[in-house]
Amino acid sequence: MKRLKFLSVLLLLASGPKTQAQEQFTLKECFDYAIEHNQSLQKDRLGLETAAQSKRELIGSLLPQINASAGFTYNIDKPLVTMPNFISPMMGAMAPAGLPDYIAMTMSLDMSANWGASLTQQIVNLSLLNALKVTEATGEMAQIGIEATTNDIIAQTATFYYNVQVLQYAMTQFDESIALMDTTLNMMQVNREIGLVRQIDVDRITVAKTNLETQKSSMLQALEVQKNLLKLQMGFPMTEAIIIPEINLDEMENRLQTAASPGFDITVLPAYRILEQQKNLAGLQYKSALYETLPVLVLAANYSYNYTGNDFSGPSYHSFPVSMVSLNLKMPLFTGMSKNAKIKKAKIEMMKTDGDRETLEQSLTMAHSNARMQLEQQIRTIEAQRRNKDLAQEVFNVTEFNYGEGISSLSDVLNATSSLIEAQMNYVNALSSCMSAYIELKKTDGTIGEINQ
Repeated sequence: MKRLKFLSVLLLLASGPKTQAQEQFTLKECFDYAIEHNQSLQKDRLGLETAAQSKRELIGSLLPQINASAGFTYNIDKPLVTMPNFISPMMGAMAPAGLPDYIAMTMSLDMSANWGASLTQQIVNLSLLNALKVTEATGEMAQIGIEATTNDIIAQTATFYYNVQVLQYAMTQFDESIALMDTTLNMMQVNREIGLVRQIDVDRITVAKTNLETQKSSMLQALEVQKNLLKLQMGFPMTEAIIIPEINLDEMENRLQTAASPGFDITVLPAYRILEQQKNLAGLQYKSALYETLPVLVLAANYSYNYTGNDFSGPSYHSFPVSMVSLNLKMPLFTGMSKNAKIKKAKIEMMKTDGDRETLEQSLTMAHSNARMQLEQQIRTIEAQRRNKDLAQEVFNVTEFNYGEGISSLSDVLNATSSLIEAQMNYVNALSSCMSAYIELKKTDGTIGEINQ
């Protein structure tokens, strides 16, 4: 009976409410979330859509333009036309006396109506064709701008993501150090009770542990700040918790070693490609200024049907069609030298973009070279700090053992503990600087999008 009751309790507990573990966000998942929800990127996408609609608008102006019209007019007061009196000369002696030299005549009927359609087609208009190329270049620039914004989002997200991982690792180091201090403090308290150590020695350990816990509290606050910055960059709800997995040091150091390769292709960088498009746009603006001096040829056609009369029946009613086809040529002859000035100004802009490209090439090459050297230096630093941390750990272990054997003093233990904590924090700082250099190098060589691979 008791066994059945025990099984019932187990089943009840198993069927009760469960707390589901919150899923961790990998780096790729953070990228995907940020790219989908980042407001700056959404605004750039709208800019790309605007460029696409501008292209459609220009294409539409190159196609035939057809308009329809219709109208009805009722003349309440008919207009009069004044003209010389031609009746008297025609009638001669039969003309009645007293006729004026001018007479007024009604030249319209009571009602009129019409309907029709017109067509215009650009036959030769190089300015419009060039404007179409301008919209295409603008669309390509908008696309590259989206890529540049995406790279910035990835770089910022990766920076905050790695900062969180490094700070989480630092928190682990603090916990291990505090655990060591607790072990030492417990040992000291036992020895104090049996009279082997003084109370002041116990107090020194207590003070060191309190200082360490204070540093841990500050580090915890910094960790929460970095998490909030990561959520802000991702567009993640600030009120929800986000969990980032612990850093894999071996995998990360292998990735850092691989990233220090000297490969560099400036033509894939968004900044360089945007400048190339700006140069292309400057050339198109120059052509646009030239094309404004060339003739424009337009075909026009019109057809309409007209109705007029005092009513729409009877002898005054008439209806008739009207149609026409025309070919119109517009040729600029003199514009007060404004077109010439516009052409020269566009040519100057082309020369300026050439100078900008040379400056940008040097700047991007220098930035990549500096980033590569910085990463190589940080890799050497982190290797040295890792060896130093391992050595400090070994020194602490030996000193703690010797203290238990009565060989080392309390000061030796405190010094070894302080050195170990300092070595751990130096390694954390070196790791943080190395990750920043790694992100900067991936950004300067145009491979920031591969950072999660």
